[in-house]
Amino acid sequence: MVFHLLFQLALIVIVIRSVYVAYQTITRKSWFEMLFHISIAIAALNFIDILKL
Repeated sequence: MVFHLLFQLALIVIVIRSVYVAYQTITRKSWFEMLFHISIAIAALNFIDILKL
């Protein structure tokens, strides 16, 4: 139970960090880097079961 909550919390931190970094890379026009961080956020959201992919 505690491990599951810690894992969920870690995934939420990963999502927040990935979206933040992706937003910052928009100004630098680094599209590959931005897509990489968005894909990390999508994968983490899928693990959290917010996205039903």
